[in-house]
Amino acid sequence: MTETSDKKGKTKAKHPMINEIYPMARSVGHPPVYDIIAARLRDYYDDVAKQPVPDRFVELLNQLEAKTKKKDP
Repeated sequence: MTETSDKKGKTKAKHPMINEIYPMARSVGHPPVYDIIAARLRDYYDDVAKQPVPDRFVELLNQLEAKTKKKDP
């Protein structure tokens, strides 16, 4: 990670998101990149979870449910 120093001598990363997360990451003892990766994965998961289930998957689930009902006495 490339860092610079401001007028007060505080070290700052060139990427703005790192500057926000860096103090938090240092306090819990892991590199700030872990928090960045976690945030991006959460955003990605949320986007995928909001998408509708494809019709083909719904059809396959309905077929599976119908087959399991036939097997149950």
